[in-house]
Amino acid sequence: MKKRSNFLLRLILLYVMVSGFTFWLPIIRGFFDGSSYTWSGWLGIGGSGIYGDYWLLFLFVSVLLSVIFLGWRGAQKPFHWLLLIWLLLLIIESASMFFSTETIYFKGDTLGTEFAIGNILFPIDILFLCLATIWIIRDFKKKRPKEKIPWMKSNRVMLIIFLLIFPLQLITLRVLDYDQIGVILTLFQWIILNLSFYPYKNKTKSPEQSPGHTVF
Repeated sequence: MKKRSNFLLRLILLYVMVSGFTFWLPIIRGFFDGSSYTWSGWLGIGGSGIYGDYWLLFLFVSVLLSVIFLGWRGAQKPFHWLLLIWLLLLIIESASMFFSTETIYFKGDTLGTEFAIGNILFPIDILFLCLATIWIIRDFKKKRPKEKIPWMKSNRVMLIIFLLIFPLQLITLRVLDYDQIGVILTLFQWIILNLSFYPYKNKTKSPEQSPGHTVF
């Protein structure tokens, strides 16, 4: 049962991570590209560069990163409520597209992507809200003790890589105007940031496994 619960939580966190890229990308491009970059998102919010509703992106990403951080670091309170809040925000957005009289498209001009998402995201968001509710109910019933997860070297390395990508984004998006490379870097950066919260295990061998140690 524990393995199933862990798998379900990881699946939910993976979906949360994927859902956040559409908020992280305009933060990065708005900052480095400036007013030449026009973006739009959740329920019609939008702007050019760092103007318009740009500040709302930080609010959404703050909630999102709190969910991911707490989820990987033991899933203690207030993780459960933040997870529900985030999924409900996604449902509000996807429901507005699902019930719209117009066909809503996801457009990525830089990478040349365009596809209809109005009829796809809403049922997926509903599914993950149901999965999250099931996991939360099970977790409350178990009454798990607080678990202190150590910050490992792998976590620090991931954070360093995350920070080192910023200068590359400045070069590709601002200086050289290589938008496609910049977007790919931003996607990679978002994945690295999320992985920096992952509870990596200590690879230090126990005395029984250490070379030269004999057990009688």
